[in-house]
Amino acid sequence: MLGGSKIESGGDGLDVAVEALRRGAAAADCTGRPMHAGLVALPWPDDPLGRLWHAATILREHRGDSHLAACVACGLTGLEANLLTELRVGWEPQTYAASRGWSPEAMDAATAVLTTRGLIDDGALTAEGTALRDGIEETTDRLLGPVVDAIGDDLPGLLKMLDGWSQQIVDRGWFPPDPYKRASG
Repeated sequence: MLGGSKIESGGDGLDVAVEALRRGAAAADCTGRPMHAGLVALPWPDDPLGRLWHAATILREHRGDSHLAACVACGLTGLEANLLTELRVGWEPQTYAASRGWSPEAMDAATAVLTTRGLIDDGALTAEGTALRDGIEETTDRLLGPVVDAIGDDLPGLLKMLDGWSQQIVDRGWFPPDPYKRASG
């Protein structure tokens, strides 16, 4: 168990983390989730760090595919979803989307569509835009319910451990500290 024994009593916790993540991955439905389904089809690596990476990647793509499905259900393109994300997070308009390679012309056109739909006004989310974006997050969270349930009470300890490992990777310069590169929608 992550919350009170192996993690807090020492050791690296790698096997415990992998076991919890694998439970989540096993509970994750790959229907309509192509990135997730492709990863599930791959064999599990033999080495412990490879298993950790694979499990985390499966769950990351499950969440990403679920989030994209929620965006599509709301009638958003990928670029429009990026623009709403940056406004929801509080970044300067078009900075996050630009980090994803969108041209200024495409971003201006998508901003015009979002403005016409009443989702943004004067570089900020409207009440309708906020409600739509919050609804996307609620839908994404609901679609992740089986994963969260499968990990169960181990989730808080698992997140604390994974956050610590992630910060060590960033601190060593092995992954960009730039939040635009690390943010998920």
